[in-house]
Amino acid sequence: MTPKNSVLNKPAFLFKMATLSIASLLSYFSEEKKSIKKGENHCKSDHVESFSYHEGILRGEVQASMKKKVYKVTRKSNTSLANQSVSELFPPPKRYSALTRTPTHADRSALYDDLKRYGRFTGLCWLLSPEPPAISKLPMPSIEEIMYSDEFLRARGIQEQLDCLVRSSKLDEQKIVRISEITVGQRNNPVWHIARRGRLTASNFGSVLNAKRVTPSLLKRLLGEYNLSRVKAIQWGVDNEEEAIRAFTLKTGKSVKETGIWFDSSGILGASPDGIVDDKTVLETKCPYTERNNTIEEAVKSKTFCLEKCESGQGYALKKDHVYWHQVQGEMYFSRRKFCYFVVWTTKDVAILLIERDDTWAANIPRLIQFYYDHLFPKVVEGEL
Repeated sequence: MTPKNSVLNKPAFLFKMATLSIASLLSYFSEEKKSIKKGENHCKSDHVESFSYHEGILRGEVQASMKKKVYKVTRKSNTSLANQSVSELFPPPKRYSALTRTPTHADRSALYDDLKRYGRFTGLCWLLSPEPPAISKLPMPSIEEIMYSDEFLRARGIQEQLDCLVRSSKLDEQKIVRISEITVGQRNNPVWHIARRGRLTASNFGSVLNAKRVTPSLLKRLLGEYNLSRVKAIQWGVDNEEEAIRAFTLKTGKSVKETGIWFDSSGILGASPDGIVDDKTVLETKCPYTERNNTIEEAVKSKTFCLEKCESGQGYALKKDHVYWHQVQGEMYFSRRKFCYFVVWTTKDVAILLIERDDTWAANIPRLIQFYYDHLFPKVVEGEL
């Protein structure tokens, strides 16, 4: 019996669908025999879309038998310590080793002596890839870690859960700086992905602040349910970010230092500038795909372009109603910088703007936090993270 599209999205447990039946969880839910039987029937009729189990919580998506609708179901149980864990029921295989014992110094010396006899044609080569570096521990809990904490699981109702999140997420200045150091490398650093997952980041601030109403598609985008990695415009920006930074360095003579994600003290809002120029300035680059083969002069003729000509006719300015305006303001506020070099790069031209932090923008920070609490947090609790 294998549920259709079964997935397990919590790393603590890995089930093989061929050997796992919902009935095998009966010992955890002894008072839920009707529900178990109903679940077996759903599973046999291919109505179970997916389910996951983690520390006494069973979450699943079930297709209604008479309607074209999928329901989200969550069951909780306090598991007795007398019950066996999955790791006990399915112990991992013994780690494979090609050696019968650990090599000694004498073994190594004997090998080197043998190799010397072969003369100058002898060489040693390491054929395996280097061991990946250990993932640094974040000085903050991830959203998932908060959700599976004892305090959160004991909470009754959404308000108590929210109170737990607010307490657990708060960050002091020292932790904020440390996180920005640990997450250097950004999309190439797994810790960066862990830190920002389930939180609201600066690239989405404009979408929230400019939205006239909260739509399902907006929430899906904010929760990362859309895979944008293959969108040409996104990939173009990723591929050419280094070109934009190189053009900035050539034009200004200023060096750029890599940085990670910077958080607000709430621990809910974050921003990842493309670089740090100095103690007062961050860097943000944009490589617009639709204008990739145009000059900046040609690009500003488009109403959707992020830049406009200054009223004086000399130079360009970033539109204050554009989503990029809110992004760079968030980056300056959270990184404690006063300025941002905003670089727009095309294959034919580059524009470099120095944008100053807008003190009035700070009023948007409580709005963004409240938006997260009101609209994103309930979705995260429902399992849409």
